[in-house]
Amino acid sequence: MDVVELATFEEFERETMVLLKDHKERRGETMADILPVLFRGQARPSWDLTTTLERCSTRQYCAEDYYNVMRAVRPAVESCTEKRWPFHAHYRHDDGVPAAPQGYEFMAYLRHHGFPSPLLDWTRSFYVAAFFAFQSAKDKEPNVAIYSLIEYYEPSKRGDANEATIVGIGRDVRTHKRHFIQQSQYTFCNKQLDGKYVYCSHEDAFARNDRTQDVLTKFIIPKTERSKVLDKLAMMNITAYSLFGSEESLLGTLAYQKIERRPL
Repeated sequence: MDVVELATFEEFERETMVLLKDHKERRGETMADILPVLFRGQARPSWDLTTTLERCSTRQYCAEDYYNVMRAVRPAVESCTEKRWPFHAHYRHDDGVPAAPQGYEFMAYLRHHGFPSPLLDWTRSFYVAAFFAFQSAKDKEPNVAIYSLIEYYEPSKRGDANEATIVGIGRDVRTHKRHFIQQSQYTFCNKQLDGKYVYCSHEDAFARNDRTQDVLTKFIIPKTERSKVLDKLAMMNITAYSLFGSEESLLGTLAYQKIERRPL
């Protein structure tokens, strides 16, 4: 992982535009069907890149175990939301080909509603990532972090199935509208263990620092840029309410406008 410390948000914008230009040129050279550059904002640079499933449980779930968990919660979710998700009666065993997990549509829906998930959420917009980094950056840490992920410059993934491998999932999925509003995209990390594929930590894959697989950059930006950044994003209509659309996010947006930014 590359770590880049910056003094201003404008420096981050310039660095990112260079990154996007370079990625576009590399995609043209390789003609590879690879993901766009993905971004993730975190209020604390000290936080690892962990999924909500990792934060919720120390158990290591295999793909089939988690599929059965989704099957178990589906009746209650469908009953309360009147939405429907198709599920196979049995889990189809993995063949080792990088692809979206079985039940991906429902998995993405659960992720957007706070249910523990093996998906790590990213966005294709570095401005949306900046909002998530700065929005709740109110504690004692002096900086925030915005990550960029470029999935393999090479035409295909290579490596040992027994090692942690990050798999990017396409954006075209029928799920909650927040997925599209936030320009969401996801990754998961897995490896083979005792003949089954288990979900594991992204940090394990990044620790190998194999730049033919994934290129991760961590941008460190001072928290003192917060008000300037959030004001700029608000002018782009990037607010809690525009990204979530809930009553709670509306009140959070108004609290920032009418209390935090109210002139003295």
